[in-house]
Amino acid sequence: MEQLNGILLHLESELPQTWAEGQGQAQEYKALLSIKVKLEAEIATYRFLLEDGKDFNLGNALDSSNSMQTIQKTTTHQIADGKVVSETNDTKVLRH
Repeated sequence: MEQLNGILLHLESELPQTWAEGQGQAQEYKALLSIKVKLEAEIATYRFLLEDGKDFNLGNALDSSNSMQTIQKTTTHQIADGKVVSETNDTKVLRH
């Protein structure tokens, strides 16, 4: 019984450090997720310019810098027997 109490006390003493490490990892994850979203938006803009930007000129770039844009991301998962068997991602830039 004393051995179990010793293990329990040891684990309880490690708990605050483990919790703090988890919080730090959560903050890193949020920062990385934010960067990922920004990069995906930039990639979507470039993709739009490459695919649909036939009439693109510098004036359009200057005008669009003051306008709003919405990025629509769609992820489709096909699930069989509770497991994802395929995934399709689609990103569209909608200009306002």
